[in-house]
Amino acid sequence: MMNNKTIFIIGLPGCGKSALSKMLAEKLNYNLYDMDSFIEKKENKTITDIFADNGEAYFRDIESKVLEELSNLNNAVISTGGGIVLAEKNRKIMKEKGVAIFIDRNADIILQNIDPRERPLLAKDKNKLLELSKQRDSLYRETAHIIFTHNTWEDNINDTFENFYNCIKNIFD
Repeated sequence: MMNNKTIFIIGLPGCGKSALSKMLAEKLNYNLYDMDSFIEKKENKTITDIFADNGEAYFRDIESKVLEELSNLNNAVISTGGGIVLAEKNRKIMKEKGVAIFIDRNADIILQNIDPRERPLLAKDKNKLLELSKQRDSLYRETAHIIFTHNTWEDNINDTFENFYNCIKNIFD
């Protein structure tokens, strides 16, 4: 199934995309691309500053262009931003050019484990995550080839990764 395609990790802000993407890339000996970090380097400012200075629409445009660029890579794990699924063209790219894995984690549990001030869309109102979940859940599910339900965070990140990898390993067989 893989044929050197890219692996896209999707889900809400704070669901564990960055940590699990990093571990997956290491296990597979793939290159890791964190889209937010990639965008920050490209724009030479933080995601929070991009939102503040240029607005969400500008950010979403840059995000789509970066996704298109990264989607042409082989042997890559891409940790996407939480809103990547908002644009239909992004959902199509991920479905056609790779394997999209949705980390399905309850927004209430995420809120117990993150600092909302570090998330541009949550900085003013942490309960915005509940709204984002309602808005995006069906889009994540529509895009995903695989859904990893993750409603706890084990004391050991390695245990969480083992559960994650067991959920997805059949795509590598």
